[in-house]
Parts: sequence; structure tokens; C-alpha cells
Amino acid sequence: MTAQEAPETGLPDPLARFRNWRAFLYVAVLLNGLFIWGMWGSVADPKVAIWTKAISWLPFNVIATVLYLVFMAKTGGPDRSGRRSPGGVFHALLCLAMIAANWLAMVVA
Repeated sequence: MTAQEAPETGLPDPLARFRNWRAFLYVAVLLNGLFIWGMWGSVADPKVAIWTKAISWLPFNVIATVLYLVFMAKTGGPDRSGRRSPGGVFHALLCLAMIAANWLAMVVA
């Protein structure tokens, strides 16, 4: 059975194109940048900045941190055959950098 086949039937997996963790990581980085850009403008008003951070930015950072840790495990570690995935160290460093950037941007804003 290959990764492109459904485990129970042996037929081609119709969702195989959605199981690419590297692509999910790159999309998450782009969406994260968009979110930080939008939030940076939202906290410009000092009267609502603390509420914006507490109600929307803090939960986002917690969820994004967990998501990046999952990405780090899925893209940085060995695959099913035991071989190291290509770009594993780069992806792990990218995940760590995004975690640090999220929390740093929230504290600085």
C-alpha cells in the first residue's frame, strides 16, 4: 500500500493532495503574517489594545504555537520509512522562528 491509496480499500485516496504537511506549513506562515499585520493595526488604539490582545491575540498565539509544534513534528522528523524528510531542519527552525515571532509581536505591539 502506498501513501496515495486508501488503507481499507486499496483504491486511490481522493484526499491525498490534502495530506501535504509542508504545504500546510507554508500556508500557515502566510496566514499568520496576515493575522499579525491585521492585529498590529487593531492594537493601535490604546483604549482597546489590551482587550484586543487578551480576547483575540492571546488565544491565537496559543493555537498557533500548538499548530507549529505539530508541523515541527510532522515535517522535521523521519517519515514512515524511517528516512529524514527533506528540509526537516529548515522546517523545524521555521516553526521555532514563527512561534517566537508570534509571541514577540504580541508583547511588542
